Amino acid sequence: MTTPQPFLAEVEPPSPLEESLPTFYIGHHESKRPLPVTEFVLRQAQDTGYDMLTSPITSPHFHSRVLTLVSSYLVELSQLETSDDLNTTSSIPPAPIIPPLTPFDTPMTPSDTLSQLIGYCSPWIDLCSSDPLISNISRQVLNIEIAYASFCGVGNIIIPGPRNYSSGSTDNNGIIQYARAIQEALTIGSYIQMAIHVPMYGHEEVKDMTGDLQPFARDYESPGKPKESKDIDLFETWDAWNFIRSPSEELSSNFES
Repeated sequence: MTTPQPFLAEVEPPSPLEESLPTFYIGHHESKRPLPVTEFVLRQAQDTGYDMLTSPITSPHFHSRVLTLVSSYLVELSQLETSDDLNTTSSIPPAPIIPPLTPFDTPMTPSDTLSQLIGYCSPWIDLCSSDPLISNISRQVLNIEIAYASFCGVGNIIIPGPRNYSSGSTDNNGIIQYARAIQEALTIGSYIQMAIHVPMYGHEEVKDMTGDLQPFARDYESPGKPKESKDIDLFETWDAWNFIRSPSEELSSNFES
C-alpha cells in the first residue's frame, strides 16, 4: 500500500500592483495636549487602533517665557523711541536670546516610548514674518525644539507650514526665510525625519491662536473686514513646497488637505 505523497501547490508571485500598494499608519494628533504622553496613554491609543501619537515638543510654560521676552523687548524699543535715543542703528538693542529649556519647558524626556511619538513643533511661530524680530525669535524657537527633540531621540517631527506664501517685503521673501529656517533645522537634527504640514491647495483657514507671535510684528495688520475672495491658485502650495524642498532632498513631504 502506497501512501500519497504531499505536493506543493504552485504559489503565484504577487502582482506588481500589490507590491506597490502604500502602507498607511494611523496617528492621533491633539493640538492642545495638556499632559505628557506616558507609556500607559500610548498603550491605550494602540489598543484603540492608533499606531502613534503626536506630542508638542515644548510646553505652555516655554510659550509664556517667549512671549514675555518679546513683550519686554518691544517695551524697551518703545521707551527708546519716546526718549529720542533711537537715532542710529548702533543704539538699537540686539534681538533677545531665548534661554535654554528647563524641565518646566517641555513634556518630553528621553524614553523608550519616544520612537512611537511624533514631535509637533510650535504652531504659534512665524518663520515668514517680515519683522526681523519675529522671524528671529521664530527661528530660535524652531532650532531649540529640533535640538531638544534630537537629544531625546525623537525620530519624526512635524513642522507647521508657511503662514503666508508672500509675507516678506517682496513676494518671495517669506518663503525664502522659511526655506532657510528649514535648512538650518536639518543641520541641527540631521537624524530626524521632518515633515511639513501644508494644505493640498490654497491657504488654511486663519484660526485665532492664543499667544500667536504674528500680531507682535510691527507691520502687522489686523484682518478686520474680510477681503473679496480671489481665485485659488491650485499650484501655489506646490510651488511653495517645491521651493522649500529643492535644496533638501532628505526632507520628507507630508501634505494634508
